[in-house]
Amino acid sequence: MEATHYDDLSIYVPKNQLDKLINGVLQDKYRIFWGFNKGRMILNIYNSEVNNKLIFKRHKGFLELVEAKLKSPNVLKLLDNDIDFTMKAASKNSSNVKRNKETVYNEIDHFLIELSYFKKIGDDQSVNNIKDKLAELTHEWNRLTLSR
Repeated sequence: MEATHYDDLSIYVPKNQLDKLINGVLQDKYRIFWGFNKGRMILNIYNSEVNNKLIFKRHKGFLELVEAKLKSPNVLKLLDNDIDFTMKAASKNSSNVKRNKETVYNEIDHFLIELSYFKKIGDDQSVNNIKDKLAELTHEWNRLTLSR
């Protein structure tokens, strides 16, 4: 696989999905190394042949995937299984691809589950972050449903 660079991403990655991703790459005989640069967290996923980089912005309670440099189809497959990477990256990077109501609805559903979890554990900062994201998604949902 030729190197593929995805920039200008904004993909929400909760801790449980990140844990699943890391366990998957470790089981697939890759190694990982966390680096930090300019306030960004860099997850290097590598073996003797390739080095893949996932660059995250840290938020309270979750990470936001903002850039990816992928050279391995196996890592891309794991990303697709764990965080639906290809679909989210394609919808983010293509101005011609509009998000449909079902996608937005599924994201709202996911964030409501996360909101419930963070409320139960008393993480007020994460609750507020998720409420902000839900407000954005609700606005997008309303725009999609009213435009048809």
